Amino acid sequence: MSEQPTWTLQGLKSALEQSDSFAGDEISCTISAAQPDVLEVQLRSAGEITLFMTVGETQILTTTVLWPRDLQDDAAAFEAMMLRNHKKLLPLCALSIDNVDGREYYELFGAMSVRSTLNSVETELRTIANSALELAADVGPQSSAA
Repeated sequence: MSEQPTWTLQGLKSALEQSDSFAGDEISCTISAAQPDVLEVQLRSAGEITLFMTVGETQILTTTVLWPRDLQDDAAAFEAMMLRNHKKLLPLCALSIDNVDGREYYELFGAMSVRSTLNSVETELRTIANSALELAADVGPQSSAA
């Protein structure tokens, strides 16, 4: 069995754009002008959610920003509930709180080997996108103002 080659950002972009797994214009990939080490992946089939991918020496990190922490009804209760239920609510994903332009946001992320198969990368993208949509619908803030 041969070893899977190591992914590069440009290699991921090309492979995802040419993948038979995504129908027509279901996926759009752009290397960020502001951050040339970030691949922005938009999945139209998942509500046009944008995922951000980076390729390091050993892993590919995929993230998506959810909503501002200050909009979450009872953030402490939400975070405690997520810690208790994380494994069943977020397969292949983890939840974090990250600062974006001086404001805290919830973010979903997943990591995989730079030697993962294209099928595994596609599964990760779809899983994170679907988990983000389900999480927002099920436990996201009731207010839509950001």
